[in-house]
Amino acid sequence: MRRLMWFSIGFCGACLLSVYLLQEDWRPWAAGIGILCAVWVLLRRFWRRGSRHPGTIPSAGGSASPARAPSPAGNGCGRRAACALALGFAAALLWCWGYDALRLSPALAAEGKYQRLEAELSDYPVRTDYGFRADGWAIVEGRRIKTRFYLYGELPELEPGDRIAGSFTLRRADRTKAGETRLDLQAKGILLTGSGRVEATAAGGSPPRYLPARLSRRISLRLAELIPADAAGLPRAMLTGDRGGLTEADRNDLSAAGASHVLAVSGLHVSMLVAVLWLLAGRGRLSSLLGIPLLGLYVLMTGASPSVARAALMLVPLLLAPIVGEENDPPSSLALAGLVLLLENPWAVANLSFQLSFAAVAGLLLVTPLLLDYFDSLPLLRRLPRWSGLKRLPDRLRDFLLRLLRRLVRGFFVSISASLGALIFTVPISAAVFGSLPVYGVLTNLLVLFPAALCLCGSLLVLGLGLIWTELGALAGGLLALAARFFFLVCRTVARLPGSLLYVDAYGLSFLIFAFFLILLALSLREKRLGLPLLSLLAALAVAVGFQRWEAASAGFTLAALDVGQGQCVCARTDSFTAVIDCGGSGGETAGSDAAAWLREKGADRIDALILTHYDRDHVSGAATLLSLMPVEAVYLPDAEADPENRAEIEAAALTSGAALCYVTENRTLPFSGGQLRLFAPVSDRTDNAACVCVLYSVGEYDMLVTGDLDAGAEYALLEREVLPPVELYVAGHHGSKGSSTQALLETLRPCTVFVSVGRNNYGLPSPEALDRFAACGAQVYRTDECGDLELSVH
Repeated sequence: MRRLMWFSIGFCGACLLSVYLLQEDWRPWAAGIGILCAVWVLLRRFWRRGSRHPGTIPSAGGSASPARAPSPAGNGCGRRAACALALGFAAALLWCWGYDALRLSPALAAEGKYQRLEAELSDYPVRTDYGFRADGWAIVEGRRIKTRFYLYGELPELEPGDRIAGSFTLRRADRTKAGETRLDLQAKGILLTGSGRVEATAAGGSPPRYLPARLSRRISLRLAELIPADAAGLPRAMLTGDRGGLTEADRNDLSAAGASHVLAVSGLHVSMLVAVLWLLAGRGRLSSLLGIPLLGLYVLMTGASPSVARAALMLVPLLLAPIVGEENDPPSSLALAGLVLLLENPWAVANLSFQLSFAAVAGLLLVTPLLLDYFDSLPLLRRLPRWSGLKRLPDRLRDFLLRLLRRLVRGFFVSISASLGALIFTVPISAAVFGSLPVYGVLTNLLVLFPAALCLCGSLLVLGLGLIWTELGALAGGLLALAARFFFLVCRTVARLPGSLLYVDAYGLSFLIFAFFLILLALSLREKRLGLPLLSLLAALAVAVGFQRWEAASAGFTLAALDVGQGQCVCARTDSFTAVIDCGGSGGETAGSDAAAWLREKGADRIDALILTHYDRDHVSGAATLLSLMPVEAVYLPDAEADPENRAEIEAAALTSGAALCYVTENRTLPFSGGQLRLFAPVSDRTDNAACVCVLYSVGEYDMLVTGDLDAGAEYALLEREVLPPVELYVAGHHGSKGSSTQALLETLRPCTVFVSVGRNNYGLPSPEALDRFAACGAQVYRTDECGDLELSVH
């Protein structure tokens, strides 16, 4: 089995190389090199076997016996491991090339075409700001290709297995409206995106392969009926993977507290379900016969993400052990799980769920036992019987309390060891992807592990009771809601603690380098006394977080145009005043969590002014979320009749959060220490882009102008009514459209820098005409779709 482990490690390494480093044109050459390497390794192996012709020496009885040269036993094992590693590496290069040739080539041929397609939905459509998003299998050039569709307009109720037809524009997306890259989609097996309108739909019956997805939806909806709405989101996410019941604020709190893994259906959830099965049926053959099909059903119900598929594949050998009579080898099981997933799709190695799941298990297998050995060597457990209070108790009661205390202390140490072990290899991945790390993650896991397990297992009980009697299930759901509310309370409290996130800047990166150097040093020295290294890590973490907060507080003026896709969100902060101008984007509510995360990184714990230039969705979709995540003093918005639904949503969110509502019907000035913020009332009461609030943000000699989506006519009216000064920074109007940022406005402003807040769109933004005008006035242009977050600091 260990040969399989080394083969799988080589296979995974080659997949990483092929996905991240090798260009498409190089993959056939890499496959050829892989074939040559495999042939060379096999020939060398057989040559070594054939060349073993030992000589003979006379024996004591006069006969000849073969002479065996002594060799260390480890040399043979090392050679076999190296051979398996090389074969896995070569096989993966060949497999990646074959996969690209068979699966990606048809997608490349269809890119850029506009054609009529029929597709079979593989999941439920999801409503977006612009219509619906749905994944399905499309028939393109006679081949079934998994495609993500962006559908405009309304749709009837559709389920997995139903069919849609229409005319769509096909492309390999560089970036989707939800922020996913082409690599993210290919890791999920999605090779094309199509945008258009559905012209016809047809029921697909009930194909057996989609029954788990439909069952998952029924269970999720039933839980929503039986459990109070404010608590149902957690059991639904844990049991079915449906996060629709969670608000963006909930997800943001879980991320900042380090508990997001509870929502990602993974080994934690699968292990809990298997533990329930063992509790009910024992650890015998019956559990094995029932457990394997139940695991397969659960994997399909939750979407078969790499994390849950990995956990199920690892548990299959454990469940088979009572039947086949063999012991389970966790490293080999982990390797087998990775090999199966990569054989299905070698691009899955780029899936974040795949990377975090396998890294966490590797840490649990390699590091957690070392930490447990250290904690077991502590004198605490040995000193429990010496406690003076226990000596006076009767023998039976004393023995019972001692056993209970030992189990509690042991469980505490196991939880800490498991959390730290899982973090060892996942921290670099999280730091690279998210740019921040939860400081109190280990503490959060200790506090929420029991309520999370209660929510998962209790949801099964609620479902069972709900089948018998709805009122009884609702009563159990009300009790289960207490555990979910405690879970959210812990995450919300921890997320708002000072320094809850460590950001990967110079200080954060220095801490990570120091931490891993210390860990490698302790492992290389085989040091079992880990108290000093652990204390050193905690001290270094406190220093890094302290320096980050000090630097954020010492910055005189910091502003950023956040990368929110096709939308706009501008954040500005001084040591005495914090403002957010617009908060919306193609990711919907995520613009609010992005703004809150950026402000907290800069040391802000409240917002003095949230200014919404107008009510277009791409400027306000995250405002309600931001109001729920951070306290806001006042919300400034135009008194326009456009988009009444968006306006009503923002007004309700402001009133709920306690923020003051201020309608900008005339010019206003908001002074603060070191500067002022001027709000220009709309130049028109029309219900279009002319009814925008414009913002002039001034700190010392530095000026920034934001005009929202003003069109050319409104810009001329603004210039006639107001005296605008030259500005250092201009946030391009209407995302750099042709009809905004007129020559007259630019000649008046004479900006040094232009920020264009734009994402993937079908409107041709920013327009070539606007870019030419920016270049003609000598401004440096920076775009969020090319550079990500655009940030500027003045000390």
